[in-house]
Amino acid sequence: GLVIAILGFAIRNVLADVLAGIALGLEAPFRIGDWVEFDTKTTGRVTEIGWRTTRILTADDTYMILPNSQISRQMLTNYSAPRKQYQAGIEITLGHAVSAEQARSLLQEAATLAQQTPGMVETQKPIIRATHFGPEGITYSVKYWVSNFAYDAECRDAMLAAVDEVLRKHDVSPGRERVKLVLGQDKIVRGE
Repeated sequence: GLVIAILGFAIRNVLADVLAGIALGLEAPFRIGDWVEFDTKTTGRVTEIGWRTTRILTADDTYMILPNSQISRQMLTNYSAPRKQYQAGIEITLGHAVSAEQARSLLQEAATLAQQTPGMVETQKPIIRATHFGPEGITYSVKYWVSNFAYDAECRDAMLAAVDEVLRKHDVSPGRERVKLVLGQDKIVRGE
C-alpha cells in the first residue's frame, strides 16, 4: 500500500498533464500555427501539441515547453481564432491645450499614415476615442487592425512612429504631468 501511495504521488503531475492534454485535444482552444498568450506572461506561436506538453516559439525565437496541466489552469488568448486579423491598440495622452476635435484629427492622420505598414489591415478603419480626462491631459485610445499576430510589434512601432511624426509636424507636445520634488521632505508635490 505504501509503495502504491508513493508511486501515485510521484506520477500525479504526469497524470495531470496527460489528462489536461486529452482535454485540450477535445476542446481544441488552439491549433498548431496559432499565436497564443497564456496568462499575459507567455506569448508565442504553437509549434507542437502533445499529450503531456505544448511547445511554443516566442516572438524572440525562444522555444518554450509548457506542461498541459499548467496551460489548462491559465487564461488563454488566441490571436489566431476565430480569424487571424485582430484589433490592437495604443494609448496617447495629449495636453489640455489640444482640443478633442484637433486631437482626433491628428491621431486619424497618424493612423492613416501607419496603415501603409505591411501587416496592417487597410480595409478596416482605425477607431479613436477619448478614454480618460486627467491632470496631465486627455488620454485617447487608437484601435487599429493587424492582419496577423506575427506583425504585432511592427504595427505597434509604425503606429507610435506615425503619431510621433504627426505631432512633431503640427508642433503638438504630448501631455505630461508636471512634478516638483521638494528636498528635505519625503513626498512629491504636484505643481507648475
